[in-house]
Amino acid sequence: MISTRLACLGAPKCLPLVSSARQNSPLTRFHISSRISSLLHFVNTRHLSSCPVTGSPDVAVASSSKKVELQEVPTLPYLGSLVSFYSNTPVIGPTSFYDYYPTMRKRYGDFYKMGMPGLGKGAHGIVYVMTDPNEMQKVIRQERGKQPYPRGIVESEWPLVDWLHSKGSILGKTPEQVDRFKSDKSFRYDESFKVLIMMPRINWDLLDESAAGYIPIMVEAATFASRGAPASSEDLNGYSNRCSFDLFTALMFGNLSIMADPETGHDQENIVFCDAAVNGMDKMIKQMLSPLQLTLFKFGIRTGMYKDMAQSFETATSIAEKKYQEFRKRRDANELTESEKSSYLNKAILRQAEDKSIREEELAEIIKIALTAAIDTTSSLMSWNMLHLALNHEVQEKLHAELVESTQKCGGLNAEALRKGNVPYLHAVLRETHRLTPSSPVTIFKENSLADLEIHGSTIPKDSLLILDALSVGLDENIVEDPEEFRPERWFPDAVEARKGTAAEILDHPYYRDAFSQGSRKCPGSRVANNEVLIMISQLVLDWEMSPPEEYGKEDVTYSMHGMVHPNLPQLKFVARC
Repeated sequence: MISTRLACLGAPKCLPLVSSARQNSPLTRFHISSRISSLLHFVNTRHLSSCPVTGSPDVAVASSSKKVELQEVPTLPYLGSLVSFYSNTPVIGPTSFYDYYPTMRKRYGDFYKMGMPGLGKGAHGIVYVMTDPNEMQKVIRQERGKQPYPRGIVESEWPLVDWLHSKGSILGKTPEQVDRFKSDKSFRYDESFKVLIMMPRINWDLLDESAAGYIPIMVEAATFASRGAPASSEDLNGYSNRCSFDLFTALMFGNLSIMADPETGHDQENIVFCDAAVNGMDKMIKQMLSPLQLTLFKFGIRTGMYKDMAQSFETATSIAEKKYQEFRKRRDANELTESEKSSYLNKAILRQAEDKSIREEELAEIIKIALTAAIDTTSSLMSWNMLHLALNHEVQEKLHAELVESTQKCGGLNAEALRKGNVPYLHAVLRETHRLTPSSPVTIFKENSLADLEIHGSTIPKDSLLILDALSVGLDENIVEDPEEFRPERWFPDAVEARKGTAAEILDHPYYRDAFSQGSRKCPGSRVANNEVLIMISQLVLDWEMSPPEEYGKEDVTYSMHGMVHPNLPQLKFVARC
């Protein structure tokens, strides 16, 4: 989950082209009068796309029959391509991330080189952006477990790395120390994703079918969490965070925190943890989007924003450390319940004791980071799915009918009931949400650390950073019919079959499937996170008929980034189903 934190770096600031309540709606088009556009000297309006989440008729698409040439975006030292009037790039800001990459694709095509300070290489922060997943596969194929070991995105998150270094964490150590740490880890072949995943053996059961073993306790957590939806309607973003916490801690510790239901007594410390974890990620990303923050950091200045992030991470990890130590103490005293004995943490402790590939303090570090990073991604996915279903009543009712049939056939909401063969529409809903409003517009960040690499016929120097724009193509009306419409049927087998041999076939590439990266540094919790969303959305749809406020439509949707991109959820109505 933490592997996608930089996915929205370089996002554009939402320009005041419409009312402040609607200016960053991902579901409506922007119209700019010539009088207004003459005042916007930062951006040439002939290049400004409409909001890409709705699709844009003027977004360019590189023809598969034409050679894709590398385009160079103007850059400046330490500022990269972030000076809009110099580089002809969208203005950077915190609230309109879905515009940036489609607009860049229109201006510079399907393969371009630009500067992203703090993320890319050298004084200009050079990165290479592509939209073709087949070209990105060339980079992924270099990851064979040989030195230099594959780079994870955490290593580019300079505010977090600096804080971890100050705390003595293994993730904040020097590259040489990190390589030695990596060399002690194992690779696991994931049959579903057909890739070697680099991770400690203690995490192996998060990848394979044994991850389904945690579904019962997560369903139990979701049952309680769903009850809290109506009472939480005024703060549904916070509700999504708490749902994510409830489900993840259920599998981690094997017990129920029941935090998402405000009418149930719960530990205030859990609320403090959630708020701190989300705020820490928010402040980390805001620093990474700011050339000023990066410049001050390089001069040894830790800003107020950095200190806010550090305090939030300190609070969150201290609470996580306390939970970990309390669990171990109860385990050593043989006081665990049967559910806790089946938890991920108990199994991880057993594997660590047997395997010895990592030390006990490293296991504690993994648990702390996992708990802190686990909330944001899944809560973003939950929030967007909830909103799309509320805005598309017919889709919601189709999904409800499918879930009722599946749960009746399978004896309740369980692993079998959630299999794609039993609930294809549910899986199609999640896939359509990812196409239209992904929690991260860019999903893969990789280095060609072994050698120079040829991408689209251009030689990319060794140790360059390459990223995959997985958003823009899915919003191009030359590729997707009515891209602004929410249609889960796009992902049915007959629709996938019909795309074969056409330009639209690219949509079905596995690299476009989700927000958890690819290759040996793919997020190890991706399967668990997907299960969390499947379970929570299913329980909500089974329990409630959700609808938006009166006169609220897709043109009213706004969003912001707090680590990942979240909709600013309105006060939805929840009517109990019979």
